[in-house]
Amino acid sequence: MLNILYQFVSSIILTCFLSVLFFLSLWHNFVTVHFQSKPDPRDIRSSRTNINPHKKPSPNKIRRYSRASTSSTSPLDLENDDENNIEYDHTITSLRANLPMEYFKSTNKTQNNPVNVQEENEQSHIYDNPFKTDTLSLEDHKLVPDLKYYYHQYNIEIEEFRVTTDDGFVLDLWHLVPLGGSAKDQLGKYPLLLLHGLLQSAGAFASSGKSSLAYYLYEQGFDIWLGNNRCGFNPDWDMQKLNNDKKKKWDWDIHEMCQYDLKCLIEFVLEKTIHFEKLTLVAHSQGTTQSLLGLVNGEKLYSSNFKLIDKVDNFVALAPAIYPGPLLNEKVFVRFMGMGIDSPWVFGTKSFIPLMMFMRNIGAGTKLFSFFSYIMFNYMFDWNDVLWDKRLRDRNFLFSPVNISVKLMQWWLSSDVNKTSFKYGSNKMFPHDKTWFPLRHEMNETRQAQHNIHLNPPRDTAKDFPQIMLFIPKQDRLVDGERLINHFVNYEDNSVYKIWYIDEYSHLDVLWAYDVIERIGKPIINNIRYPNNPLDDTNTIITAAT
Repeated sequence: MLNILYQFVSSIILTCFLSVLFFLSLWHNFVTVHFQSKPDPRDIRSSRTNINPHKKPSPNKIRRYSRASTSSTSPLDLENDDENNIEYDHTITSLRANLPMEYFKSTNKTQNNPVNVQEENEQSHIYDNPFKTDTLSLEDHKLVPDLKYYYHQYNIEIEEFRVTTDDGFVLDLWHLVPLGGSAKDQLGKYPLLLLHGLLQSAGAFASSGKSSLAYYLYEQGFDIWLGNNRCGFNPDWDMQKLNNDKKKKWDWDIHEMCQYDLKCLIEFVLEKTIHFEKLTLVAHSQGTTQSLLGLVNGEKLYSSNFKLIDKVDNFVALAPAIYPGPLLNEKVFVRFMGMGIDSPWVFGTKSFIPLMMFMRNIGAGTKLFSFFSYIMFNYMFDWNDVLWDKRLRDRNFLFSPVNISVKLMQWWLSSDVNKTSFKYGSNKMFPHDKTWFPLRHEMNETRQAQHNIHLNPPRDTAKDFPQIMLFIPKQDRLVDGERLINHFVNYEDNSVYKIWYIDEYSHLDVLWAYDVIERIGKPIINNIRYPNNPLDDTNTIITAAT
């Protein structure tokens, strides 16, 4: 009876909350569109943390150069710090050609090497809009909340699997195969598992069609699997594994998603691909938290018969959510959720804001629902579509939100300092001043004490660990990407990781920016560690990459 009372009271409070949020979002969008004259309405500040390597790069280790761009008539404007394995992407696109001088003061310089503003402005390239090509104009703009509808047009079938975790949760797993084909057609191709962010599904990797990372990586010859976490669009459980205890349906957070969901998805993909012992894991936002939690803390989370760190060749982190950013304290509604998330009278004890999913179930596929989703994200997090193709924006919101537990949101937002949450406990799970991926020779050379290593025992070479690629957007204030950069450059061997720091990207741009193939997709292809093809040693796995 108490749970029923919780749900009744919380439904009234949350209906009022969403109503206020909706009207404020609508007003914010109206003012932004009709009254503000900003050339770029985004918040162009970083997370407030400065990138500060202990080892300052020598001048001959920093190179400013350009790389050819097929999505634009001008090359990308890049700077490489070889000492710390960071590539700074200073590219400014034509969509922002009218930016004020203040933008260049805050953006077009490295953290350690400020340059003359006027000189930098003159040297900066203002790039042509790549929408001159017909690729996007050929996309179907009809809104259908089913990836199969769009991918049939690309001669791609999406196989759907339902896989069950050890603790009884049924997950959706989608597999890209040739139209009319099956998983057998993908045998011998190297598997990539894509894992989504908070309140999203794996559709976020594929919703922009031929401009999406999922499509691009498929075309490069990879075997693409889109993994979804528990509950998703249609929650389902194996009640026998839950011992018929209904309370367990929503009694989970990021730890269970890491310990059970990720394990289940990886084991299923490797079982299907047969010929590979490892895969590449590509994750966005919450997916990076879930993945790094397993890679860094696997010694505690997993039993001896499964270790995530031994199942992954490469880990690609897009907008990694490891340390909290200032936005969690800056936004009124985010602070409100943080203050109320631990109270069952406000958010209940089961599914997080059921009204949100009810609205999706009746509205998904309409322009109105996609527009409302966009303006609410825009108002709460300052994310906008400046770098997206406007014609695909509504499609990108077809595949979210999804069902999650209140307990998961408590892990993300709880203001209780006594709880281990993202907001207050990230340093317990990811201690920034300890080595996560220790190399034995490095430990011997520096004579570091064992207490400077977190949990993973030292290994002989970097190849004994997954290769880690971090794509960090500077304008992402939801998370503190700069703090994560500082951890890697100061506590990890530079042979273990590679970092891309992108000045003009924000949290969702790493998925939906119009040039995401150029600035995310191609660097992945060019830097990934490829295993030998087990079916044919004379051929490379990824033919397009050669």
